[in-house]
Amino acid sequence: MDSKIVQVALNGLENILRLGEQESKQNGMGINPYCALIEEAYGLDKIEFLQSHENQEIYQKAFDLIEHYFGVEDDDPSVVPQVDENQQQFVFQQQEAPMEGFQL
Repeated sequence: MDSKIVQVALNGLENILRLGEQESKQNGMGINPYCALIEEAYGLDKIEFLQSHENQEIYQKAFDLIEHYFGVEDDDPSVVPQVDENQQQFVFQQQEAPMEGFQL
């Protein structure tokens, strides 16, 4: 595949994603609608595949798109284990189970 065509396509995709990011901020949605459409059409898989491209510029552009627009969300602090500083171990919250049997 011609590297120039891929670069132009990635630049166009970046412009679309940037527009979606601006629209989501203006509308207060917080979610880029174009990211969801790209994922539904398996576009994210194609972008991830380009991270193994021999052209360094294409690799970097694909990496940057994934990092910026499809990056991992922040961890939910309620599910992240706490660390006991004294024992250097993880401390997990204990689930409170009912003390009695189930009632019908």
